[in-house]
Amino acid sequence: MTTTRKVTGTYELAVGYADSGLSWPEYLDGLAGHEERPSPPGTVPFLPEERSRAAVYSFGYTHAVVNETAVEKGKLDFYYKGTGDLLRTDGDPLSSPVPLTGGGIEVEYCAVYCVNKEGDPVYLGFTLANDFSDAGLRHARRNLANLSKLQPTAVAAEVVLDELPPSSAVTASISRDGTAVWERRGALGRREMLYSPRVLERLLLRRRGLFEAGTVVYLLLGSCISSHKDGAELRDGDVITMRDTYTGLSLGNVFFG
Repeated sequence: MTTTRKVTGTYELAVGYADSGLSWPEYLDGLAGHEERPSPPGTVPFLPEERSRAAVYSFGYTHAVVNETAVEKGKLDFYYKGTGDLLRTDGDPLSSPVPLTGGGIEVEYCAVYCVNKEGDPVYLGFTLANDFSDAGLRHARRNLANLSKLQPTAVAAEVVLDELPPSSAVTASISRDGTAVWERRGALGRREMLYSPRVLERLLLRRRGLFEAGTVVYLLLGSCISSHKDGAELRDGDVITMRDTYTGLSLGNVFFG
């Protein structure tokens, strides 16, 4: 487990840091006694009160191995997930706003950015995420693949103020009535990826005028574990659990279809 600093930071902390031009240690040292400005328990880190000032996106086919199966480079895809209103965190229920063709979960890292007053994206850190989607719809009707991703996204309650690790073991499980009905292990991190996080960042964020100053962007960097690829079906009341070895972050949500 890393000893790198983790915060349950507020939106004000994100904006202040993004506009400061300082490193995290320099910025936090200057806050004198209330440096972390923690969010209330059960809130998404760095999320603005005005949820439309946050945006969630995801890349796919970024990892060399998914469910222990090699992925061919060159299949990179990209989706819009929604505004900050669809973000959830550890302990929140996870439910679809529309009937599902087949719900699926994916274990990912989520990089978090805040656009500063000059309009430039500033990297804040990363956290563990559950990229929930209507995987059944995406595979049955590729022309509607982007619609399949307009679903809630769960992120851990803390953000790690550092770059992604080279590699970290992660686990995921679905439990029903106290019994695990699906479990998987995988690995996230820079060495596990077909595309570096900075390449993905440039593809989306280096577009002048796309984001207003003060926007917080949650960018899902692609999965190494997918429940849908194993044919696992989600049912009402299922408990979804994810854990990351490097950071010690965990994420647990109850699914309601």
